Amino acid sequence: MVFDNPTALGLLALVLPIVVIIGLPRTPFRYRRDSISLILRVVIVTLLILALAGLSTVNPTSRLSIVYALDMSDSMGATAHDNALTFIQDSLRDLPPDDLAGVIVFGDEAFVARNMSNSREGLDAIQVVPRSSNTNYANAIRLALAILPPDTNRRIVILSDGVPTDQNWQAATQLANISNVEISYVPFSQQRQSEVAVQAIDVPTALLENQTFTLTATLYSQQPTDAIITILTNGEIVHRQTIQLEAGQTPYPVRMNSGTLGFRNFEVRVEPLGADQFSQNNRLSAFSRVDGNPKILIVDGDGQAQNLTNALNDLALNVDIITPQQLPTTLSDLIAYRSVILSNVSALTLSSQTMTNLASYVRDLGGGLIVIGGDQSYALGGYAQTPLEDILPVEMKLDDEQRLPSLTIAYLLDRSGSMTALTPSGFTWLDVAKEAIIRSIDALNDQDRIGVASFDTGAIWLTELQTINNRQLLQQQILAIAATGGTNIRAGMELVGGQIIHEPSTIKHIILLTDGGAPRENLPELSLQLYEEHGVTTTIISIGARETNFLMQMAENSGGNYYHVLDATSIPLILATEPALISRSYIQEAETPLSQRSHPILDGISPPPALLGYVATTPRDTATLILTASEPHQDPILATWQYGLGRTVAFTSDSHTWAQNWLNWDDFAPFWGQVVRWSITEGITNSLEANVIFHHNQPVIGVTARDLDGGFLNELSLQANVITMGDQASQTIPLHQVAPGYYEAEFDGDDEGVYLLAVYASDGTVMPAPIIGWVRGYSKEYDVQPLADDILATIANATGGQDLSLTPEALFSPPDRQIRTYESLWKQLLLAAIILLPFDIAVRRLVITSSDLQRLRAWLTRQEQPADHQAHQRLSTLKQARERTRQRTHPQPTLSNAPTDPPDAPTRSEPAIPPADLEDRDGAEQGNIGAKLLNRRRKNSDN
Repeated sequence: MVFDNPTALGLLALVLPIVVIIGLPRTPFRYRRDSISLILRVVIVTLLILALAGLSTVNPTSRLSIVYALDMSDSMGATAHDNALTFIQDSLRDLPPDDLAGVIVFGDEAFVARNMSNSREGLDAIQVVPRSSNTNYANAIRLALAILPPDTNRRIVILSDGVPTDQNWQAATQLANISNVEISYVPFSQQRQSEVAVQAIDVPTALLENQTFTLTATLYSQQPTDAIITILTNGEIVHRQTIQLEAGQTPYPVRMNSGTLGFRNFEVRVEPLGADQFSQNNRLSAFSRVDGNPKILIVDGDGQAQNLTNALNDLALNVDIITPQQLPTTLSDLIAYRSVILSNVSALTLSSQTMTNLASYVRDLGGGLIVIGGDQSYALGGYAQTPLEDILPVEMKLDDEQRLPSLTIAYLLDRSGSMTALTPSGFTWLDVAKEAIIRSIDALNDQDRIGVASFDTGAIWLTELQTINNRQLLQQQILAIAATGGTNIRAGMELVGGQIIHEPSTIKHIILLTDGGAPRENLPELSLQLYEEHGVTTTIISIGARETNFLMQMAENSGGNYYHVLDATSIPLILATEPALISRSYIQEAETPLSQRSHPILDGISPPPALLGYVATTPRDTATLILTASEPHQDPILATWQYGLGRTVAFTSDSHTWAQNWLNWDDFAPFWGQVVRWSITEGITNSLEANVIFHHNQPVIGVTARDLDGGFLNELSLQANVITMGDQASQTIPLHQVAPGYYEAEFDGDDEGVYLLAVYASDGTVMPAPIIGWVRGYSKEYDVQPLADDILATIANATGGQDLSLTPEALFSPPDRQIRTYESLWKQLLLAAIILLPFDIAVRRLVITSSDLQRLRAWLTRQEQPADHQAHQRLSTLKQARERTRQRTHPQPTLSNAPTDPPDAPTRSEPAIPPADLEDRDGAEQGNIGAKLLNRRRKNSDN
């Protein structure tokens, strides 16, 4: 007997004395009944307390439950896997009737392939296959423990090659041992006849610019073979050679140059010319940081940034100048620069991925970004609703709508059958065009007027020209456009042109989206007529590979713009740009004196000359305005703000045409030098030192925080931005303090490749740590060197298991540590207390006489009595009743208390009773007791 809650037994000492004291007999004539009741109550309370304490019986069990854990990782190989599956199938046929068996499969994860059952049928097809790039014993053991029933003897059988890729199996083994679960194993291994791998790369973690160093790759081969070794730096091949590999390890040193500033990802690939089992271990990467003077990148959008370049070179800054098409497309290339300057760059010349990388470069890695204006920048360059607008401290849409001329735009959309052709992104051209129009409507102001028409062989208005009141309704109507029929551009232009000429707006504009494929039909002449007679401009967006000359003529004749679009992603940018280009209201071309405010950028700088023009923008609420235009608009000229870890600067004028007066300004070079230096997050100290460690097959960021005196910094709010270089994905990880001055956190680093990590304080209390890099190599699953220890034997010895390949008959034998089952008795105890409760109540409340017992005995025996005996009993009962009545009405006087008449009291004579009455009375007494009683009552009433 055992108790689940033995502390509840203390209630016996507390409750039983109270029950005894309350129930002690106190009345002599009830002594026996109260004593019996007290005993019953004590028993009832004791039963209830035992039930509350969880009284259970301990019973040994002979049933056995087995979970087969089948390793499906790559290191097992197909042959070993098939042999292990055959072992399971064969052993299930010999499963004893009372035993249970289940199967789990595992690799990197673990899944149940067969639930616990006593069925002897073989294993069905495995429905869920785990990832095979790792062997995780811990996941397999924990899942097996979860499905093993607790009321049987339990055994786990691991069928594996004994090569785990994690160390968590030690904790899982201890858990199994504590749970009295035996772990046995059946080893399966494959013979690797030929295997070549890159085992290690040795490269300095920090290099100086243009430093010569040695990269050493350690190669391994199981047998002599020829192989081609290739070394890449940031994805570009820098070395390639065919070499002879000997059996075992072969070191391969190569002299290299670090190159310019930034991060260098070195990758070594080996291609064996003979047989090779695994390709996953044929490549490995390493990472280094190249330090030196900060580098600045200028992206020249109009070829006019030479003045700016010369000014920065005069300040001894390391400057590279490129075109927008040459802008790095990867973060690893961008991070080589401390700040990037976009000089009059249109968003149409940048891919969406490039703009996304710029945002991540500033926000996640702390880079600087400076955007210099011009006629191809800001709203004129299609920055609206792009990552560029998100980065900048100014918005493209003007909040002062009265400054803008009234505008009417008619969208004319080709919905012919040819518009259903797919773009490289997998969408139809019609779907892309509809989405672009919807985004364009979002960028318009509320007082603007728009209409949407479409054409195939004919033309219809989807939404006639109207003020933008219900954007959602307009967008729904646009989405309903379906492609059908031919292409009749003339019908569409006549429909739209016939109505737009009557619009009261200052600017009337048609935007035609078509893939061509229509006759000329004097369309250039029609667009020229609309322009000259009614001031209607027409922009043509020609979609797809087909290009029609008359479409370009239409745009030229009407003062509009012509775009030949091959990349569907550029259509939304074009439509967002059109209102600004057509209205020209965003360009403020006049001599503009400047107002300035105190800021570190202007420290020691003389007041700047007036500008001749700029692009109008709206400052964000949290932006810092340093230079503004004069009255009446006071538009931002120079604005800054913090964006994530980095800083961005918006200069809405240019550096040449509108800034002609600045070229002779003495502080031209110092001004731009201080702008660049402010954009670089200076002041990074060694207060935060970050690194990455590998713990239990999981990468962990470790950060040590110290002050300038070397003391620990505690209770900081630290975060880390982790960038995966392969897909440019980012993740933000909060770090937690685990020791004085030490913070750490795990991050998702399962994919092979390079990761960049930037650690910073979210509350800005300390400066960010220097950016570090980390490389995730291939899994240990593909290591070619055998393990020094027999892991499966270690697990079995710790839990009392064994190698079942040596003793297969022990598979279903009872384990050494037998499981005992526990059966709780609380239900039985509670039932007994309920049964005794009525007896306790009966003893206290019911009185049972001997006659009751006699009647009960007679009823139980069901004895039949004679009729005369029954009549005699009834007569006896009536006589007894008569005697009791006589005694109550005429009690017999006794000598001691007989009354005496007073001496002078008169004597009362009794009336004479006639003989007849006397006879009647005697007859009544003799014949009927009821009549006798009635006569007596009458007599008493007469007296």
